[in-house]
Amino acid sequence: MSKRITLTCVDCGGGHACGLAIGLKKYGQVTSVWENRNKHGLDYLVPDAKFGYRRIPKEGDHLIIVSCITWDRIKLFFGSYGWKRLLRNYGKVHIIITDGRFARYPEQYNPQFEGIDVLTTACKRHFRGDLPTKTYYQPFDLRDIWKEKYTKLTVAHSPFVPAKFREKGTVDIKRIVGLLDVDLDIITGVSWDECLRRKAPAHIFVDQIDHYDRDKFKFRDPDYIWPALGKSGIEALHLGCAVITYGAKHDTEIPAPPVAWVTKDTFEETLLRLVNSPDERDRLAHNGTDWALKYASYDYAARNVLGLN
Repeated sequence: MSKRITLTCVDCGGGHACGLAIGLKKYGQVTSVWENRNKHGLDYLVPDAKFGYRRIPKEGDHLIIVSCITWDRIKLFFGSYGWKRLLRNYGKVHIIITDGRFARYPEQYNPQFEGIDVLTTACKRHFRGDLPTKTYYQPFDLRDIWKEKYTKLTVAHSPFVPAKFREKGTVDIKRIVGLLDVDLDIITGVSWDECLRRKAPAHIFVDQIDHYDRDKFKFRDPDYIWPALGKSGIEALHLGCAVITYGAKHDTEIPAPPVAWVTKDTFEETLLRLVNSPDERDRLAHNGTDWALKYASYDYAARNVLGLN
């Protein structure tokens, strides 16, 4: 009998849940339920999705909830009794933590997740402490994107909107890259498809070099440096870019992605090294693509959530 799988999120872009939905269809009968339509036009990836939490099936084999925001909204929608009944009526419940809300309030959320299968993005895993946790990388399939690189060495950076400049360290990125004889493409305020088209021809992609929210996160170790590879960086790995991002390498059950880990203070020297060493740059890009195709793919994400890896 085919597994009955329910996947739900505030919208299909959260944690790139639309990609996970595609991967899950290989392993069962999938009902995808989003609260809202995606503002960036990603709903076409899951054309059979339903909208509104009332459309969540009352029972099934797997209930997969993406993000703490979704968890909170479903609890509110069903109420205390209805929420507990919903969880009881599924064979296994999974929570995929992708949002910063969890890093701000881990002491609030961790007790709620007792007895539930928990997956977190690599940058959130630290906040689980010693509790059972699997690592989750947001999945993509970008094989159809044209990846031929520009003739002139190009660095790309894609803060979603200007409001993200401070968080990503965009001002410093622009200043430091501006000192070099390379092109810089700051991609912001555009559609997802256009962002991918502009990112793909770049040789080097800078995800972020800073994170101003650090003081809000509940670190057990104040000196801990977390691996801040976000959705944009994972896309760039798929697109054959050498990726630079803030943080430090942390292997879990999934090897850490092969990127250049930096801090705000080490970004300039790392960038210079990649600019001046084509062999190292190409090797980093090649290894990154290989990693992404294995660990940030639709199929791997689906198998990881369902416990099949």
